[in-house]
Amino acid sequence: MRYASNAVLAKARAMYAGHITPSEYETLISCHTVNELLSQLQRRKRYASSLSRATAQVTPMQAEELLRLSVYEQLATLSRYEISERNEFYRFYIAKREIAQILRYIRLLTSGRAGEYLAELPPFFSHLTEVDLIRLAGAKSFADVLGVLEGTPYQRILKPFEPVFGEKGVYLRIEAAFHEYLYQYLFSCAKHDKANEKQMKEALSLYLDSAYVTAMYRMKKMRVGDEEVYRCYLFDKYTAFTKQQISLLNGAKDEKDFMRALRDTTYGEALKSLDYGESEQVMENYICEKFRKGLRFYTDPAAVMLCYMYLCENETRNIIRVIEGIRYGVSPDKIRGVLTGIRS
Repeated sequence: MRYASNAVLAKARAMYAGHITPSEYETLISCHTVNELLSQLQRRKRYASSLSRATAQVTPMQAEELLRLSVYEQLATLSRYEISERNEFYRFYIAKREIAQILRYIRLLTSGRAGEYLAELPPFFSHLTEVDLIRLAGAKSFADVLGVLEGTPYQRILKPFEPVFGEKGVYLRIEAAFHEYLYQYLFSCAKHDKANEKQMKEALSLYLDSAYVTAMYRMKKMRVGDEEVYRCYLFDKYTAFTKQQISLLNGAKDEKDFMRALRDTTYGEALKSLDYGESEQVMENYICEKFRKGLRFYTDPAAVMLCYMYLCENETRNIIRVIEGIRYGVSPDKIRGVLTGIRS
């Protein structure tokens, strides 16, 4: 293994040592305002740089974008240790954020509230993306959105939906198409040493299956989606589900039926040991535990970076959940109940 590869492994493990502990989450949960929470986080090296951009009047939405920015900065730091091969993971995360912004705008456009996007515009993301978010905010129609995205892969993804835009269920199909593109992009980033191919395949399967379970749980709960949409969330080469299991999962009539079907998959026994419940959160707990072990024992740098990225994203999601809880006056017990991947 080259020196640079060793450096990626060592740096990722050292950086993860700075993760938020259970007792530190308690400190965040006890904060009375978003600014108080951000002040606590600014004392941590991994958030200090991104949160230094926060003003005294920072909004909760801006705070969330700054937290997501910290994930990019951490991935960029890791990528420098082997820039010839591992420098695309941070670009994957930027693509993920770009797609989230495009989907947010399209969601507002379909509901007749496109004018609200300008107020939601992430002010700290513009210098990282080539998508002109200001122009996007000014789009009045789906055709305008395609014009803003001209020359990008996103325009090619959206173009087939132009004739049917406005039809029932089209937003879900657009979301699924973006998901398929994004994770195909991830495959291209996930270069690995042939000797460690098993590690990378396992890590990708965990990452993708987790995204599938989260999306499916949401759709089953809302009673939306169909086989065409569901197929975009699974990839034959990178999944631990069998064809029969996929058929049962996709055919579940609601979220509880879906979670019962999940019990009979390769994840079932492990999920039961984590105090199995009727919630997609149990999958996040399981994946976090697996990726913590992967971060410690994997020897493939790309697999380690994938583990690190997921754990960073999960920590960011948890902090955003705390912010939302503080913002809406949710009780500490209820906030604790929605946090995932935290070791007791």
